[in-house]
Amino acid sequence: MKAIKLASVFAVSAVAAAVSTATFAAEAVFTGNAGVEYVTQNESKKTTTANELSGTKEFEVEVSVDTGIVYAEIEIATDGADEGTKIGMEKLYVKQGAVKFGRFDGTVATGSFFGMDEYFGGVDLKNATDSDGDLTGDTDNTGIRYMVSPELTVAIEATNAVGDVDGEIGFAASYVMDFGGFKAGISGGAVGDANAVNVGVQTVAGPATVSLNYGSGAGGTDGDTDIELMTASVAFAASEALTLTLEFSSDLEAETDGTYFVGEYAAGDLTYYVKNYAGDLGSELTKVGVKASF
Repeated sequence: MKAIKLASVFAVSAVAAAVSTATFAAEAVFTGNAGVEYVTQNESKKTTTANELSGTKEFEVEVSVDTGIVYAEIEIATDGADEGTKIGMEKLYVKQGAVKFGRFDGTVATGSFFGMDEYFGGVDLKNATDSDGDLTGDTDNTGIRYMVSPELTVAIEATNAVGDVDGEIGFAASYVMDFGGFKAGISGGAVGDANAVNVGVQTVAGPATVSLNYGSGAGGTDGDTDIELMTASVAFAASEALTLTLEFSSDLEAETDGTYFVGEYAAGDLTYYVKNYAGDLGSELTKVGVKASF
């Protein structure tokens, strides 16, 4: 039996729903940010990234349209090259009461990961391995979601077919409860030989927001790649204008870790910031810049 390409089915369904509800007028909403920043990399860790002043790399425009039935979100960003622009369909799904179906940017399996996600956003469902041995393939593109309650969401998620390899259909769920002083959650799922479980907790203490997360699972073509991640972050609102955030993340399987610090100061329409990356998870570099959001 030939595999049904769910992505195509959902795309056709979304178009049909949009046509059938043409009387619903919807205006596009533009959001984004623009500015300039200077990047300097630790000389001892410098590989292919050079120090640079840039007005393109970190800035983007997003266009969202919501008809009440169909929601679409398009991202327009630059790759840093002269006139280099990439356009991506982030989301395109149909809403019918508590049910949503179509293309989502992300998986329900990571719904309980809180706070910063600069390094990790949770263990997701990647059931393939590329030629370099890195995990690839995910369920971000196709899903059917049902909100059982404000706390519980369940989903059917699917990977894309690649060549003559059929796409696989799996399951994911997320339960997040707000207890007043803090919120906690658990989420996870499985597709093919890939599986994931994530737990998170977040609390607000005065001007500080503290988040702790842990994720575990397996991925790859045969599910033979173990994954274990941990993150902790603190966001501190020092004043109405100044926010300081520190994240520590660790890949427990690879025994590598990294820190991410960002300080932002808002003055009028502009936000001045400094970002620092340190550790083994990525390049050790510092970014200093100013931006305006719209």
